[in-house]
Amino acid sequence: MKKLLSVILAFTETLLAFFGIFGNYEATPGEELSQSPFYAKAEAGQGDTTCQDIVLPFNAVYRLFGGTDKEHSLVYRFGNEPTYFEWMALKLSWTGDKGYISELKDKIISFPQTDSGYLWSWGTSPYWPTGKGAIHYDGLFRYVAAVYELIRWERNTDLLIEKDRTTVGNDPALDCSEGKTVYEKCKAIMDYAYDLLDGKNGLITITERSVFLSDGVSRFDINQNGEKVWNNTGRAGSSASNYWDNLCFGNIDAYETALYYHALRSMSLIEKMREDTAAEREYITLAEKVKDQFNKMFWSKETGRYIACVDVDGKKWDPGLTFLNTEALTYGLGDEEKARSVFSWLDGTRKVSGDTVTGKDIMNYSRILKVAFRKPVTLKKYRFAPITNTVSIEKLSGDGAAWWYGLDGAIKVGKGNNAEYGHHLENGGYIFYPLYYELTAREMYLGADNVAKRVRDLTEVYRRNGFNSDVGGWVEGMIGEFPESGIVSRAYVSSLCGIEPSVDALIIKPDIPSGVEYLGTDRLSYGEAEQNIKVGNNTLEIKATTALNKPIVFYPKTAGRYRVLLTFADGMTETFITETDSDNSINLPTPERDIKEALITPAR
Repeated sequence: MKKLLSVILAFTETLLAFFGIFGNYEATPGEELSQSPFYAKAEAGQGDTTCQDIVLPFNAVYRLFGGTDKEHSLVYRFGNEPTYFEWMALKLSWTGDKGYISELKDKIISFPQTDSGYLWSWGTSPYWPTGKGAIHYDGLFRYVAAVYELIRWERNTDLLIEKDRTTVGNDPALDCSEGKTVYEKCKAIMDYAYDLLDGKNGLITITERSVFLSDGVSRFDINQNGEKVWNNTGRAGSSASNYWDNLCFGNIDAYETALYYHALRSMSLIEKMREDTAAEREYITLAEKVKDQFNKMFWSKETGRYIACVDVDGKKWDPGLTFLNTEALTYGLGDEEKARSVFSWLDGTRKVSGDTVTGKDIMNYSRILKVAFRKPVTLKKYRFAPITNTVSIEKLSGDGAAWWYGLDGAIKVGKGNNAEYGHHLENGGYIFYPLYYELTAREMYLGADNVAKRVRDLTEVYRRNGFNSDVGGWVEGMIGEFPESGIVSRAYVSSLCGIEPSVDALIIKPDIPSGVEYLGTDRLSYGEAEQNIKVGNNTLEIKATTALNKPIVFYPKTAGRYRVLLTFADGMTETFITETDSDNSINLPTPERDIKEALITPAR
């Protein structure tokens, strides 16, 4: 019966498409993409589909949104705020695209910063350029994370000593960055967050004091028209504090606190690369305090997820923000119990009382398409990206105002308005990039098979509609001004292939889905080495265009004896047998001769 229903449903969809029910929908489903940079091989007897369904969407994201190939121009190359710096670093740092990375570095080096350490919300203004001007804080933390992301893949700290040679505006306190090194900017950011954002107490708390300059007053809480613009209170109707510029984050702010934790850990590793062990330890200690406070303040036992903020009146706001929860888990702020709770909510096996959308509808892409087409459409429930919020903004009110920053009435929630629930990407629609955090957190807590299941959802949508399929109406956030869409493919590299540089070595700790013999990427840049890396649960093969950057540490799934075959640049080879260390790792040897290829397999 189930098979018969599937056949009937597929036939119905074909008829609907034939009669134009989907309107003028010009996506390119099934677009032929090369099997690059990602490839895979199925285990014997599994068939190619097992791997194609996993590799295809990651290649599609890389080619459409990654920016390293020129045949598609679906997204901008950059955003205009420092928040984008980390996202761009995540999608570029490992690719070896030196020109694109150089552009990113130039922006990092020259970005404006006040004398108190605050980074401007926008490249040309201290304010976010909507409405009367809000002030955003997330770029502070993502700036630091971006710097670490770049230097760890390059295996050097040269970027830290690059100096800003620009200034913007006539007030030297509003941009005092000229002459500062990138490291000095990072240090100023962390000092600003520690003091003026109250990070020293473990929670980012945004107050009017947050906009003070070094003279104890502020000249950037007043916009160009002389109007007071600071309003990050967290209340309904208050200004937004970050990239999610319609949502009223503020005061004791979960999003900014999560990013602060991430920045503290990044800064500790920057200090480790600088060999300042005392500073490294200070950041680690403070990060531990932030983690403790984050969970005490923001975890809701009632809903089994993290809330958004606590406003200046002490009111807690919980719109059911999917992106906040998965990103917090990715940074390690949660634990296994919290992760199970969050994913049972996202996957629809647990319903939260009071949510506007529950169950399978949280990821029901067909709901999005129906809204965009403005027609009754019969589709099976394609799963794509989680909607932004499971509680409608219309439900969240205070003193008659919605928990919504509407740009002085330009974007309105409520029935029939342009931001009605389900009709706007920050109110029941979705933005694509948080999928990276969702997939990363799934691998951390639920494993590769759980990730593969979600990736097959993406494959099904791609084959039906393509990924250049943002259908308009401001329901989806995927193309155009969303270059961050490209970070989704990073989950393939870091989570499934398990390739991540630490301060000391290139770490390779794969998590291979069932039915797959190996996964690989034919382009990965680490240090000066361009490499093709193929990983299985217990096998590793690396081929470099020149020579491998060492050291390299491989974590096979099974402890035991392994055969290591090294091929040197001069063509000579060396084979030896080794056993996994106490932490179940194999350290690739570091002879003085250049290694061009390395193969690790179980010893029989």
